[in-house]
Parts: sequence; structure tokens; C-alpha cells
Amino acid sequence: MTGTGGTGITATERAALERALSELEARLAADAERGPDTRLRCEQLVEQLRTPAAAFLRPELERRLARHVDAGDSFARDRIAHALAGACGQDALPALLRAMVTDRNDDEATLQLDVLNLFRAWPQTSLRLSLECAASDDPGTRMVGLWSLAVIDFGGDTYFGLIADAARDPNPAIRAHAMTTLGTIFGTGDPSTARAILITGTSDAAPEVRRAAVSALWGAHEATVTDALVARAGDSDPAVRYWLAWTLSGRPAPEARAALERLTADEDENVRDAAHQALAQPTG
Repeated sequence: MTGTGGTGITATERAALERALSELEARLAADAERGPDTRLRCEQLVEQLRTPAAAFLRPELERRLARHVDAGDSFARDRIAHALAGACGQDALPALLRAMVTDRNDDEATLQLDVLNLFRAWPQTSLRLSLECAASDDPGTRMVGLWSLAVIDFGGDTYFGLIADAARDPNPAIRAHAMTTLGTIFGTGDPSTARAILITGTSDAAPEVRRAAVSALWGAHEATVTDALVARAGDSDPAVRYWLAWTLSGRPAPEARAALERLTADEDENVRDAAHQALAQPTG
């Protein structure tokens, strides 16, 4: 349930929760002491804070979360985020989504897990916030919104068009994200359109978009896809050529094998190694 703001708790309970937060912050600040014992004690304090009675601490938890995100401290970020999610429920979502905008380093996957759990518990609030993020003028916020929509609309049945539109976003990181998303099960919302967008993406001006599009086409073996991939064998970006080698792996088309053979003589060692390994894979 959503946090109650601390109403109905005694002064003693309130003081105990404030002490728990202070002690948690003290332990999080002791970087050199983050061994198993410290981690266990942190978890105990976090669990103590994961109660609706602690919702009155929301402003302080949000400030601390933002500070840990700014510091790049994913361990501390995740502990505070977990406490905030447990104490405030759906009211924690805006702060957690903001944390994902500037800190997508999810070392332990716990921030995303908390967001996913809140999405399941409060679908209407989650959808509203995700749509708001996807419509933001800020590229980082748009990225989080698009990620969220792909999670909520897992098979691309409802919001496929928004991801498809993102493939033309002025920000190359968002275009690359759209390519990656369309290469997942989300793309089954409109397979032919997803495939056409990915083929177009292989010629995008930004190398990160081409990389994402090439790798996303791994499972598509249509002749038009293979032709578009083979055309990237001379791409100026070695990472594109590297992913191309793996994506061409196992394709029976002779032009695919010819492209891989050319890549075995590539100037980049990683590309050469990938091409040799791809040629060793069975076709079919």
C-alpha cells in the first residue's frame, strides 16, 4: 500500500525510524567497510525502513537517493531506493525513475527490480508516469520512458508506435535504444514494420545506431535482411563490423559467407576473430 506519511505512529516509532536512516547513512558512508557484515547490517536497516510508517521520511530518502546517484555510488543508491520503494509504494516511482535517468549503471539490478515490482503493483500510475517520461524534452528522461513502456507493453501490442517513432529521434542514443527494443519480443507487435525500421537503422549516420540495428537483426534471416547486413561489411566503424560478423553467423546465403571471408582479413583483430568464429558455425 502507499505510504501513509507517518500518520498514526508514535513518537518512539518515529524516532526509531529516523535513527535507522541515520545509521544506514553512516554505514553507507564507510566505503572501506563494505564487507559481508556491513552489507548484512545495511540490509537489516533497509528492511526496518521498508514500512509505510516510514513514509514521512520520503523527502529525506529522495534527497539521499539523488546524492548517491550524483556520486555514482550504485551500492548506496540501491539501498536507499529499496527503502524508499518499501516505505512509499507508488509515490516512490518518480524518484526512482529520475534515478534511472542519470544513473543507468545497475550493477546489482536491484534498482530496476524495485521499479519493476512497483510497475506490477501499480500499473495505472506506472503507465501514466512512463508516458510522461516518454514525452519529455529531456533525452535521458525519454529513454527511461521508452524503456518503461517496453516493459509494461511487453509484446508491443499497444505502444509499438511510440518505439517506432523513437527510431527517428534526434538523439542517437535513443534511436539506438529503439533499435535494440525492436529486436526483442516487443518487435512482434508489428514484425514487418520492426524489420523495416531495423534495416533502415543499419544505414543510420550514428555508429551506435548501426551497431544496435545490426545486432538486433540476428534472428531475422530474410533475404532483404541479409542483403542489408552484407552491405555493412565495409562499415567505417569496427564495432559495427564486429557485430555484423556475429549476425551473419549461420546464414546459408553465399553472399553472407563471402562477406565473412572478407572480414577475416579486416584491419581490426576483434573483427577478424569474430569472422573466423562465425564461419565455423553450422549454417541453416
